[in-house]
Amino acid sequence: MSPERIKILIFRTDRIGDLVNTSSFLYSIKNYYQKSEITLVCSSYNKIIAQNYDFIDKILIYNKSFPFFKKIEFIKKIAKNTYDILVALDGRNISYLASYFIKSKHKYAISFKKKKSFLGFKYNIFRPSLFLLKKNFQTYIICDEDYSNLEANSEFNNHYLTMYYLLFKKNNIPLKKYKHIYKLDPTYSDSYTNFFSNYIKRDFLLFHIDEKWNNLNIDLNWLKTVFNNLSSKYTIILSSGLKRSNIFEHFKKINNFFIYSDSNLVQNIEGFDNNIFLIQNLPLNFLSHFINGSKLFISSHSGAPFHISAALNVPILDFVKKEINLELDRWIPNHINYKRVFVENYTSLENDIVDQLKV
Repeated sequence: MSPERIKILIFRTDRIGDLVNTSSFLYSIKNYYQKSEITLVCSSYNKIIAQNYDFIDKILIYNKSFPFFKKIEFIKKIAKNTYDILVALDGRNISYLASYFIKSKHKYAISFKKKKSFLGFKYNIFRPSLFLLKKNFQTYIICDEDYSNLEANSEFNNHYLTMYYLLFKKNNIPLKKYKHIYKLDPTYSDSYTNFFSNYIKRDFLLFHIDEKWNNLNIDLNWLKTVFNNLSSKYTIILSSGLKRSNIFEHFKKINNFFIYSDSNLVQNIEGFDNNIFLIQNLPLNFLSHFINGSKLFISSHSGAPFHISAALNVPILDFVKKEINLELDRWIPNHINYKRVFVENYTSLENDIVDQLKV
């Protein structure tokens, strides 16, 4: 008679990028506990990624907009099962609360520490509280969220993915490390291939222009020149994020513009004799095909598309403000083709792009 499968419950109820950034860690757990059943508690947002991971056996969806009584029902339902391992990664109160009621032989958690001040007094708060953390979890790491502190989190080099692996290493479990994992959705393969054949036709660069670009305060005439210069050798694709970007809105008035509607790419503005195309409202799984086909992915650290680029081994250029430099260091996957350019030196962007393409 074969031994029973090890039952593992993992909480990752936050954003898509967080899940993709954790994908290698989750796969490492599955690879180590090969006879295991992994249940992932995810959000209504990141379920579109989670359902494509074959190393996840079951998915439970938690929506933070659930009314109070439904949240209680969710906890009661999940607490009916007993697990061998429970891992609370996402820092969400619902994950800590549910973990308190769920029976598990061993519980792991990431706790987050933040500095606060009141009437001139500075103090630290912990999520969850240190009392509940120590009472409910046998193995944990306290992550200092003070991005300005260069000496914070020295045991995992201030790097989130390293922190996840350290969590199990503390319990003498040497998980093997892998790169990010993302599987292209075949639903969009034909649509991407047709668009490439009809419009792109050659090597292209993908600029993901989301709302973060609104805060970069760059000269739009200069950016237009960058696009025009690069388009002499490459087709330029500009994609938008979920939220409106003033820069994207500006450029879609003066270039070939498409919008994704009713499962099709519809051309709204045409007739521009250039190699610059803007595409609005692409579902993430469709956008991923454009990421995969690009020679270089340029964004202002766009979260999910950034981590998907890393998973697909596409070179990345981050165009960001210098003030978030230390914060970004925590998120960068190891062993990827990555370059960071600060907007304070934005006039060098074109040369930096050319240099990154040579790597």
